[in-house]
Amino acid sequence: MRAMILYDSATGNTEYLAKALGKAMPGVPCCRIGTLSIAETEALGAADRVYLGFWTDKGACSQRLREVLPGLAGKKVFLFGTAGFGAAEDYFAQIIERVRAELPQDCTVTGWYMCAGRMSEVIRLRYEEMLENPATKRKAQLLLANFDAVQAHPNADDAIALLEKAGV
Repeated sequence: MRAMILYDSATGNTEYLAKALGKAMPGVPCCRIGTLSIAETEALGAADRVYLGFWTDKGACSQRLREVLPGLAGKKVFLFGTAGFGAAEDYFAQIIERVRAELPQDCTVTGWYMCAGRMSEVIRLRYEEMLENPATKRKAQLLLANFDAVQAHPNADDAIALLEKAGV
């Protein structure tokens, strides 16, 4: 079976996981969307199994990832990704279901893994500005607590959990 790791990463979180997966699967191409060479595009076409990584954008995957999904028709796909909010399995499952709904109908999702991912300091500044407004202060406090909680992710434990879920 020919495999490929394909991912999109905005802040490096999903890239970290993809590279951990690639290190555990020597010889399997690990490629970032938007940088595929002609040979890598051909390898994707020939792959039977794709490990597909994404960052969470508005509760689903990025538009850039969405654009490659039609090319996965007929493939076995393992989904993995990162999200800046929440760390609950049910929240992650909702994200996975949204991404799964965008895959071609003849794809087989073989499993998935999601974990928290750190966010940029720009987002922290936005939350801090919300503290000034009494109407948004409580929400800002919750958002800042979440922000701080995810800053240590993804980490080595997350990478190990991904490898276990992916069966690598």
